[in-house]
Amino acid sequence: MHIRLQAANQVLKEGFGINPNDSYQAFQHFKKVAEFWGNEDNTPCFHYVTSFTGETAPTAEKAMELTNEIFKDVTDSHLAATGTHFKDREWNWYHNHTVVSPTNINDGSLMYGDNTTNFALAQKMADVTVQPTKLIIRKEDGTEVEIPKVFVPHDYGD
Repeated sequence: MHIRLQAANQVLKEGFGINPNDSYQAFQHFKKVAEFWGNEDNTPCFHYVTSFTGETAPTAEKAMELTNEIFKDVTDSHLAATGTHFKDREWNWYHNHTVVSPTNINDGSLMYGDNTTNFALAQKMADVTVQPTKLIIRKEDGTEVEIPKVFVPHDYGD
């Protein structure tokens, strides 16, 4: 496994507990933390893509800010890297790739790529962006499953 932190259309990147400028070093950190906690035989990382409308994230900086807020609970206790990418589409320009180590750096517990985690992240995205959010899960075999539930922002009575 190799964590790829640079792509042709990447405009921003940030690391959480790792150096986002050295993908080999980042991979080594993921591996060492997993080994330290006895998790070396588990999934080495999870890859998430957050995609924003042009209205929600009109700049790369805004896309990064939103992604950091969406993943804050995760990056507080897991090694991670995120990169903002530009792609000219009719409804959006910016999206982020976030790679997360499943091993909690504080206690060794594992994060799982299950519906509990995925639904919580989708709900967090809806709350942060104040936009309905669709969740699409790409399986290891490349097939995609679009979850029929649309995650809507919670009304906190502001």
